[in-house]
Amino acid sequence: QQQQQQQQQQQGTRTGTQHHTNNDTNGCVVGLTSEIGKTETTSFYRAVVLVEKDGTVARDQRDARVSLPNDLSTSGIGSKFGKGKDSNSNAMKEDLDAAREQNRRDRDNAREAIGRRQQGAGSGARAGTGSGSGARAGAASSAPGAPFSAENLLGNIDMSDEQTSELAKLGLMFIGVVTILRIISSSTFVFKAVVLPIGILYGMMTCPANDTFDPKKELKRVLRGQHLPEGHQDKPPDDWFSRTVARVTASVVAEASTAFGYEVSFTSFGGAFTLSTVLVPTLNMELYWIGAFGSWRYIMKRKTQIES
Repeated sequence: QQQQQQQQQQQGTRTGTQHHTNNDTNGCVVGLTSEIGKTETTSFYRAVVLVEKDGTVARDQRDARVSLPNDLSTSGIGSKFGKGKDSNSNAMKEDLDAAREQNRRDRDNAREAIGRRQQGAGSGARAGTGSGSGARAGAASSAPGAPFSAENLLGNIDMSDEQTSELAKLGLMFIGVVTILRIISSSTFVFKAVVLPIGILYGMMTCPANDTFDPKKELKRVLRGQHLPEGHQDKPPDDWFSRTVARVTASVVAEASTAFGYEVSFTSFGGAFTLSTVLVPTLNMELYWIGAFGSWRYIMKRKTQIES
């Protein structure tokens, strides 16, 4: 009699699934969990999908609603959920518990099989087996229980000792660069806040006065090449005769050129240093000196076109 009731349960389960209004569970094997209600001819139950239409074990737990005729329900299935006085209700309850346990084991086995398949696909992608394996591994990462999901990501990182060493070196280099930049930025701040004000104050204290600038004397030094570096083609040789000839020539040229007039102008930059400009129309030349830290230093000269 128990075997007949189990056959009736399976037949009723399939029959109820066929009567279900949702097309996505038609043809599936379901397990009844609780009774929802009944009418004069039909009883309604809540169930879970155990086997899909194609015969594979259901991967995800999906709820379904099943309707069964009352004559089949009262024969044994309905007594498992109602308050019937059938003497076999305990046996049917045990069968239902066994079906639930089997459903749980089937879901666990299905998840383990999916996990093993996805892990194999991920290994194939790392070994360079092709873009197809990589795509399957990417799709597997979003499935429930996947080995590359967020909770298992850190556990699946495969790095060699050389890669770990390189990563550590890159981290140390980054820290060193950041430290150097911070030192430079702090040094720039110190320069702007301390060194620069002190330098400006010292320049203002030691800036030479305008009346200390002698245009003829400075012009003679430029004409005899005193400011030129050693080895320059315009610098006279380093002997007494050459230096004497260059000094006499520079003096004559300076006196003759300034005899017809010259122009001197001064430009002060906050009192820290002064720019002196000497215009010699006879030589078509304009010369520049800077006065700072107690002395005048020659900077440059340029040709000018003086209108008649």
